[in-house]
Amino acid sequence: MTLPVESGRLIVGTTALQIDGVGVSPVRIWIHNENSTSTLHLGGPDVTVENGFALDAKSVQDFTIFPGQSLWMISPTSGHEVSYLRIPV
Repeated sequence: MTLPVESGRLIVGTTALQIDGVGVSPVRIWIHNENSTSTLHLGGPDVTVENGFALDAKSVQDFTIFPGQSLWMISPTSGHEVSYLRIPV
């Protein structure tokens, strides 16, 4: 079975939000920080603005997510727009 390419937009705030669920097969996911001023922070379910991987405003970063893994994000502000593109590998 071939998994589809998927994309979406999410609004994140000051509470950690999971991106695209828990992987059941390997995927490559591109995260685009759509915000023009705030840094987005990425990590596991315990991600904070202090311990997360920082993705600068208007930046794009790709990640490979393996089965059982998930990616979470948090922002220092509310209403932070993020877009993603998920492609099976």
